[in-house]
Amino acid sequence: MKAICDSGEFDVQCLITNPLRFDKSNRPIMTPAREFAAEYGIPVCEKQEFKSQEFYDFIYLMRPDLLFVCDFGHILSRLALRGALLGGINLHGSLLPRYRGAAPVSWAVVNGDPFTGVSIIHMEPAVDAGPVIAQSQPIAINPRENVLELEGRLARLGASLVLETVRKMSSGDPVRIIEQIHSQSTKAPKLTKEDGRVNWKLSSQGIYNWFRATVEWPRLFTIWHKPNGQETRLILGEVVPLSDDFVELIPVTDAVSLDFIPPVPVDAKIDNLNMINAAKKNKNHAAEKKYSTKNNNKTATPTKPQQIQHNPPTQRPDWWHSGVVVKASGNDLIVAAAEGVVKILQVQPAGKRMMSANEFLSGYRIEVGENFV
Repeated sequence: MKAICDSGEFDVQCLITNPLRFDKSNRPIMTPAREFAAEYGIPVCEKQEFKSQEFYDFIYLMRPDLLFVCDFGHILSRLALRGALLGGINLHGSLLPRYRGAAPVSWAVVNGDPFTGVSIIHMEPAVDAGPVIAQSQPIAINPRENVLELEGRLARLGASLVLETVRKMSSGDPVRIIEQIHSQSTKAPKLTKEDGRVNWKLSSQGIYNWFRATVEWPRLFTIWHKPNGQETRLILGEVVPLSDDFVELIPVTDAVSLDFIPPVPVDAKIDNLNMINAAKKNKNHAAEKKYSTKNNNKTATPTKPQQIQHNPPTQRPDWWHSGVVVKASGNDLIVAAAEGVVKILQVQPAGKRMMSANEFLSGYRIEVGENFV
């Protein structure tokens, strides 16, 4: 919105948004879009139902040249989209057809993707399924970057791409339309509160990715099972992925091995053909790989949980399984994952403030061998 308004080239008629909501103290919740509209003197139109005759009448009477949609949360019908002379465009935080849905940035982080980008589509009455009319080149995701930091970068990238696209549409120049390959689409649904619960059966790197994706909401948490049967909910403030020998894992990304070829606005048929051929080549290459497995039938002698020092055993003892505390002393609160371990630097017990691992271990008696689930 700021990029379009500050350009001085366009007349923004109004902001169409959901009805104003209020917090528990009955104070209005001002979204960034509302605050911006108030600052720039843009009329705000609140609508509860976007598939009603009242909404259609409103759009057709206003008769805008273009509808620009971002972070809206509603699917506009074909009738509503036809109310604008050039239809509607939508800015989406992924390289479509990857990650259609409400949380594309979060899922890119969860999956440890090495790259992402932004797309602008000409809207259709379906979730992020319209043809692509502009798309950024892939940008690398820093392996330590959280979702808020990445969203900030994508917002700046998207603003310039939107301005460039609207300028082109307003000039009357033809805009290339590249149909998405729908069979290659993936979903990015909105995260739920339960998505914040640690799955200790993931690798330590996988858990770290979930931490990066949930820093704002729903926040990463786990349940501490005490020996007396009581349970305590713990919010994890900061974590570090380690190997089994307690060496910090620095994720390595290879920006060259992209499994998605971004659309090139030359010829949709050629572009789609390249993607299909690349997918077949990758599939054939994977089929040619041979894997060897080593079977070890030796039965390990059961051992009791004990404090692990700086040099853990090269082979995990039988009690060392996903979610078990393997070290709890000083500044070290370390929990086993399926592969590697997770070092918890900050933790917030239910009803308490966030504290360092050292503070937590000083006030809460937790023993090696106890379980987090």
